[in-house]
Parts: sequence; structure tokens; C-alpha cells
Amino acid sequence: MNTLFTPEALFSLIPLTLMEILLGIDNVIFVSIILARLNKEEAKRASLLWMIVGVVMRILFLFVLGNLLKTEHELFAIVNHSVSLKDLIMLAGGLFLLVSSTLEIHNKLEGEDPNEELEKQKNKPNNFKAIMLQIVLVDMVFSIDGIVTAIGMSNSIYIMMIAIFISMTVMFVFAPKISAFIHKHPTFKILALSFLVLIAVLLVIEGVHVHEIEIPKGYIYFAMAFSFSIEIINLNIRKKNKPVELHEANIIEGNKF
Repeated sequence: MNTLFTPEALFSLIPLTLMEILLGIDNVIFVSIILARLNKEEAKRASLLWMIVGVVMRILFLFVLGNLLKTEHELFAIVNHSVSLKDLIMLAGGLFLLVSSTLEIHNKLEGEDPNEELEKQKNKPNNFKAIMLQIVLVDMVFSIDGIVTAIGMSNSIYIMMIAIFISMTVMFVFAPKISAFIHKHPTFKILALSFLVLIAVLLVIEGVHVHEIEIPKGYIYFAMAFSFSIEIINLNIRKKNKPVELHEANIIEGNKF
């Protein structure tokens, strides 16, 4: 708990929260389409349950992974190189993030339009329990990227928890506006995915113990702040230019939480 108020921990809260929002908006969009199959009252109840379950599930995952990452005793050795459970988790998380972020960049730029599949989902039967189960499963899949990213960007589990709670609340309240902004300015999404690749490489380096290479997390925060600042300047300079449309789903007008 003493690490919560250190300058490094507090400085990591803003970029981590921003990344969680940018990565989580796809989750919100998919959930909003599923909720459209319910009536207004059931949709409100389901969305509230989704937010509570989503936050609790992510915090539980963080606690489990946080405790596992404290396990540094040797499991086995490869060519006199000690391998612990922490090393395996960091390596697996980094490789997963590297693959998933690369595929996501490809899908956003050259993939198929997901709105057609989501329209089919919208027309399926609307059993409340079945829909809640589907929402929880979708949320569980989408939460993995966010949790691994949090571990790669911060050393404090409390900062991770606060960032996840803030991002979930912001997405819950402002989902349509955030979705519209990202659709209008897709470079923010691509920038976030690009930084995921950087975070993935950092996790892999930590997992394989490349002692000659040490990348302080502050460098990542600075790179993020610099890149997003440049993009904000570009938005003001090139207001009339039509942005590239990414292959991603959008929240249907009127379909709000």
C-alpha cells in the first residue's frame, strides 16, 4: 500500500487508465449490441450487472496474477538459466499481447467488417440468463488484454485496480461518445495498439531475463504522452481531412446504457 503514493505509481495511473479505455471500448460496443436484444428495463439491469461483474472479475484476476508474480523460486533451469513461475507468466503474457495486438492492428486495417456479424447477434432470441452468460464470457475474453497491459505498465496492483475501476466507469457512462470519437479519429486506436506491441516486448524481455536490456516504464509513459500530444496537434491542423475508417463495430444510435 505504501507504493500507491509514490511519484512513479501516480504518474502511471493516467496512461494506464487511458490505455484501458482505448482497449476496452471494443468490449463495450460488443456488449451494447448484445444488450439491444433485451427490453429497456432488462438492458439497464444487465448493463449494471455487467459493470459490477466486470470490475470484480478483473480485480480477482489481478490479485491472482499479482500473487503468482511474487513466486520467484526456481521451477527448472535451462542452460544454467533459472526459470520461475513469474518468468513464465511474464513471457506468456508478453507473447499473447504481441500476437493479439498485431492481429488486432491487421483486423482494424484490413479485416472484415464486424458490424454484419453483430447485426445477426442482435436478432437472436433474448433470454436474459443466456444473454448475461454471453456478456460475461465476452467480457472475460476482452479483459485479458487489459489485465496483461496493466501488469506490463505498472508495478503497483493498487494502481492497476484504480485504473481498471476508473476506465470501466468512464466507459459505462460515456461509451457512445468514446466510440464516436475513436471512429472519427482512428489513429488513437492504432497508437494504443502500437504501444501494446511495445509493452509486449517489455514483458518478453522481463520474462527471459535479458539483463543487458533494461527499459524503465517511465520511457513508455513519455513515449505515449509525446505520441498522443503530437496526434492532438495533428487533429487541429488537419481538421478537414477525412480519416481512414477502421474495420470495427460501432455502437448503434440510440443503443446506450
